Amino acid sequence: MFSNSLRLILIIISLLFSAYQFFKGELYLGCLFATAALLLIYGLFRYDSVWSAFQQIKKGKNTEAENLLNSVKYPNLLSNQQKAYYFFIKAVLEQDKNNLDDAEFFYIQAIEKGLKTSNDEAIANLNLAHIYREKKMIEHAQLKLQNAIELAHKEGVEKEIQKFKLTIGI
Repeated sequence: MFSNSLRLILIIISLLFSAYQFFKGELYLGCLFATAALLLIYGLFRYDSVWSAFQQIKKGKNTEAENLLNSVKYPNLLSNQQKAYYFFIKAVLEQDKNNLDDAEFFYIQAIEKGLKTSNDEAIANLNLAHIYREKKMIEHAQLKLQNAIELAHKEGVEKEIQKFKLTIGI
């Protein structure tokens, strides 16, 4: 995945090479570089906001993440994986605002759409377990906790799972 600045530099270079090739009369190469620039621009607008928002969530910058997510005009046009992360971020933001019903809905959508890593899916299940505990739905919380345990996850998630086990008395 390219950073925003690298992507913009590549777009500018592609457009410059395209213009230079057209000026020289090399239509084939000019079209090739123009196509490369268009594909980079397409990727920047279609996918970049969700990815950047996810990075902001990881850093704990929820306001910035929400602003980036709000810049996605047509989330229904995202690929399934991008939709999964769109819903995941929405769920985190709603959970942060204590809107548990909305957060639950978005976490379920994220899991159904298919998060990229099992670690992210484990986090979503663990967060759903927290929501169900808050709603006093202990059986659902235990089921989601078990799902999180079964998925491959990183050490930080394992620590959170152990903390959660203590809070519900497992």
